[in-house]
Amino acid sequence: MASVPTLSDPFVTNETHPSSLSGVTAEGVLSSTMRGAGEAYLSAYALYLNATAAQVGLIATLPALMGSFAQLLAAWWAERRGERLGLTIMGLAAQGFLWLPVIVLPLLWPDHAVALLLVTLTLYYGANHFANPLWHSLMGDLVPEDMRGRYFGERSRLMNLANFVALVSAALVLRLAKSHGHTEIGFVAIFTLAMLARMLSIPRLRTVREHALPKGRLSLHPTILWREMRGTQFSRFAIFTAVMSFSAGIAGPFYAVYMLRDLHFSYIQFMATQAVVVLSQVGTLTLWGRLGDRFGNRFVLAVTGSLIPVAPMLWLTTTHFGAILLIQLLNGLAWAGFNLSAGNFVYDSVPREKRSLYNAVHNILTAFALAAGAGLGGFFAVHVPATTQVFGLAFGHSLLWVFLISGLARLNTALAFIPLLREMRAGTATPPRRLATLFMRRTGPA
Repeated sequence: MASVPTLSDPFVTNETHPSSLSGVTAEGVLSSTMRGAGEAYLSAYALYLNATAAQVGLIATLPALMGSFAQLLAAWWAERRGERLGLTIMGLAAQGFLWLPVIVLPLLWPDHAVALLLVTLTLYYGANHFANPLWHSLMGDLVPEDMRGRYFGERSRLMNLANFVALVSAALVLRLAKSHGHTEIGFVAIFTLAMLARMLSIPRLRTVREHALPKGRLSLHPTILWREMRGTQFSRFAIFTAVMSFSAGIAGPFYAVYMLRDLHFSYIQFMATQAVVVLSQVGTLTLWGRLGDRFGNRFVLAVTGSLIPVAPMLWLTTTHFGAILLIQLLNGLAWAGFNLSAGNFVYDSVPREKRSLYNAVHNILTAFALAAGAGLGGFFAVHVPATTQVFGLAFGHSLLWVFLISGLARLNTALAFIPLLREMRAGTATPPRRLATLFMRRTGPA
């Protein structure tokens, strides 16, 4: 087996340890392999099981929403035990084992396949969300503030390379299985690879050196939480990302439906559209990280927030495979910078001892927003006829209306919320005048 890439010495400081960073990087590479070979094809799996567009939207969002409540339990439990690593490993191990029912149950009872997939994915994402805020809290302690952009940019680049290889490999397996009339065997094979990748990632985490948390009494009462967070930069940012997630969720689950059902893309073509997103992230994450370290995360959020609304609207202009690849290229680089800086903004804006809780709140709001957006998109997908005309504008597919609504919602979200954010990291440089004029004019000063 090839060795797992590790980060170079410049990222190691007195506050970190080489073995910890190597373990973090290795875990990320193997987790991305799981996502590329497994999670990226869950919508295709649902369509293979004869799910409708509305059901695909539910499968893409409802399990993550229901599972997100496990984050509050994890934050509460970690605060009382004063440690996070053991609980993180427990959650990720459960996630790995839950690939088994995801694979087996829908195939054993095909008449109830969609419902069974929904239930098993809810448990799967619950296990993942249990580990999520604890892991982010650990990373906030492990990586010094002044190099988070570079470190996470480089780590994310390696993760996306692994994701790309897994995406391509899984598509080839599905194509081979379909050509022999056994598509279900192809799905079993790629999901088994995803399960193995997750299980192999867990021993890597044992090299991480944890900074113990002080034990205390963490309150989960909504009134107390709101009193603590109200008026803070974190609360504004959490609302902003939730509304942006809602806007993106309107369209997000339905791109796969549009390509596989309406445009009749092959699995190879579908894989290519996903792979372009990953490659664009590989090529730009390091740049976004360096820009965030130099000019601040708020600047990167302003730039990418201006680009994110464009991608869904471009789907209205073409059905050509090559053009769609270019749209996905733009989509990937925009979301790469947005997600990287959003994660770093959370690190910068919350107190260390409450990172797990604040991350849990942030992720639950995002999950609710994604589910609500997908529900609205599913409603439009089912009830808006393809022949609908508005001000003389008509499309050949009803899902294109969903993409248009999503793009307009993203644009209004960026214009409304980015001016409310302020840079939390001290010592960042002023952006070049031309860039500041282009991206900050409508989104307010940093």
